[in-house]
Amino acid sequence: MTRIPLLPLSLLVVLAGCTATQSSDTPLSSVELPASYETTMQAETELPATGLWWSTFGDESLNALVSTALTRNKSLEAGLANVTSARAALRVADSSALPSVSAGASVSTDSDSDFSDFSRSARLSASYQLDLFGSVAASRDAAGANLESAEFAQRALELSVTSDLAANYFDLQVARKQFEVAQDNLEIAERIFEIVLVRYDAGEISGFDFASQEAALANSRAQLPQIEQQILSLRTAIAILVGQVPQNFEVPDVDLYETGLPVPEAGLPSQLLVRRPDLLQAEADLRAAQANVQIARAAMLPSVDLGAGVTTLLTSMSDPTASLSASLAQTVFSGGALEAQLDSAKARREALLSNYEQAILSALRDVDVALSAINTSAQREEQLQIALVASRRALDSAELRYRVGTDDLTSLLSAQQNYYSATQSALETRRDRLAAAIDLYVAVGGGF
Repeated sequence: MTRIPLLPLSLLVVLAGCTATQSSDTPLSSVELPASYETTMQAETELPATGLWWSTFGDESLNALVSTALTRNKSLEAGLANVTSARAALRVADSSALPSVSAGASVSTDSDSDFSDFSRSARLSASYQLDLFGSVAASRDAAGANLESAEFAQRALELSVTSDLAANYFDLQVARKQFEVAQDNLEIAERIFEIVLVRYDAGEISGFDFASQEAALANSRAQLPQIEQQILSLRTAIAILVGQVPQNFEVPDVDLYETGLPVPEAGLPSQLLVRRPDLLQAEADLRAAQANVQIARAAMLPSVDLGAGVTTLLTSMSDPTASLSASLAQTVFSGGALEAQLDSAKARREALLSNYEQAILSALRDVDVALSAINTSAQREEQLQIALVASRRALDSAELRYRVGTDDLTSLLSAQQNYYSATQSALETRRDRLAAAIDLYVAVGGGF
């Protein structure tokens, strides 16, 4: 470190007000958003302007669970701690622009005077570094951007928790309904088995038919424990999301076909993507990286330290002395460390810019996929409802024909399997429609 001849104090103060602005090499994203998204579906539920997107499903049980999760979810509590830490870092950065004050005191005596002559002195000093080349301002900008990043990360975490909760909630309702369907299918299998047993004992059918129905009955029974395990897994997952003990935690039953299906109207503007917290977080990280480039650049330039001190002899409270000084210092040789730090900061900024652009592209894809899923799942459900009704009629007819001996067991078992598959597919498609609505809310950052 070498000292450069002092500049006039008045000039130093003027220079201190000239902080560096963003350099001309600040990167800009080249990604352009489309004007709007097209969808052919009409909304079954009116969408809210902002905020509580989960309320559009019209399910009070879901609303209560989400409210609990927002206050008790452990991951959200940890995220709030990170936001608090970032706010503290911003206060630290803000304080660097203010003078620092220190005080000291000392007592001395002359041993030859038999400890009777004491001298007391105290020193009060204030000093701060003038933000000559924007280092302090850039540090504040970086801390501010980091705080925004932490806040947006918390918003993204909230959106993730609420969307996961809604998805698990609807999955649980579907699994419960699937359990009911499996029980109905088991009852059908048991009824058919009784018919088969009677005909087998009468010698009307072969052992092959009897064994086939016996296997079908066992398979129907085996499906129930598997679905019960799925129900348990979903119920306990919901308990964790709302910050409660999984044991004995209960979730109310709802009718999936009474649940609203919010769907946006045509022309959803792509500007809604600027609400996505992950994009806002990536943008804040990019601003912080740009500020770090300014810090690294300022470290290569001179710094100014302004100090003022007053020393007073406390014994007589007289002869005060004061000094005012300013010095300009610059690192002449650092072995290339400062240049390397600047290059590293620039490279970090370029990497974050690429990540930001990638996040934009992924967001555009998410919206397209969600809109497509909403449309296709609605069309699929319409056809599956027709198939469900037809397969039930076919099963009733096949059972009747088998009872009177005009049809074989293979046709009856096939009709039973078709009906079961159609029922399961109808439930899964209803779940897909609900999941697609959740995905769209997530894709545009929650709410429209």
